[in-house]
Amino acid sequence: MLAPDRPRPRGLRAITLPFRHADVLRRCGVLRVFQVTGAIPALIARARFGVPYVTTYGFSYGSLSEPGPKRPLKALVERLGLRHAAAVITTTEALRVRAARLARRVELIPNGVDSTRFVPAALPRRIGADGCLRVLYVGRLSPEKNLPAVIEAAAMIKRRAAVQVTMVGAGPLRELLAGQAWTAGVELELPGVVDQSRLPAVYAAADLFVLASFTEGHPKVLLEAMSAGLPCVASDCEGNRSLIEPERTGLLFDAQRPAELAARMERLLDDGELAASLGQAARRLIVASYDLRTMVGREIALLREIARRT
Repeated sequence: MLAPDRPRPRGLRAITLPFRHADVLRRCGVLRVFQVTGAIPALIARARFGVPYVTTYGFSYGSLSEPGPKRPLKALVERLGLRHAAAVITTTEALRVRAARLARRVELIPNGVDSTRFVPAALPRRIGADGCLRVLYVGRLSPEKNLPAVIEAAAMIKRRAAVQVTMVGAGPLRELLAGQAWTAGVELELPGVVDQSRLPAVYAAADLFVLASFTEGHPKVLLEAMSAGLPCVASDCEGNRSLIEPERTGLLFDAQRPAELAARMERLLDDGELAASLGQAARRLIVASYDLRTMVGREIALLREIARRT
């Protein structure tokens, strides 16, 4: 087991890790790393000890990460990480095609969800049956998630029914969102970060799930909501399109148009049969194609294969 790191900048920790834990790393048959910063120590360990690594490519950091001076550096590390990996795991077909331009081997292994824990409510109810539409979001409260649009859309439809929006998570927009909701007269619950063991109950208490992000990789929260049988309304971006087939497993909308999101929410409020069918089809898709145990098994098999080569 590696000793805990002392507090220090993330980039510095990534660079120094292969030197501080050299004895551990040189005995590894393969390294499994994640995201851009994970590729840094893996590249160093590969150069020093010849240990191969497998990395995840779940998001295009070089083009979609937050603008600023770090973006070119992330793009460089991304290119190097993909080029020198023994294998790259991508979560969507679009990312597989992108990674294949640099990587020698790419395996498409989507994110998975425990479909035995995230299950439909025991007593499903008609959406908004009690006169209140319960809208759920789970994730970081940050600008790329486009959360003000959710509150704006809720304000547009509250004339039809009471709307309660719950946003589970933490982030820099918490106070801004609370102020926007108060001004718009929208009931907003901000419970903060919820323990993973309690999340299934949170999904079960909602009427619909909304993911309004400007960009997504392969969103685990959308997998969880679909596994829970919730009708889902998501922005029309690459990661969400990989999971939602419009009119069958969910509804898509233009992230730049809150009125379009409001129209999708209102449609589900008016058409309980559609809402139920979307949730049921989403659940079937998750069980058939995104079961966590199956995805983990495929990943373990890949790691064992690469480790045997060393």
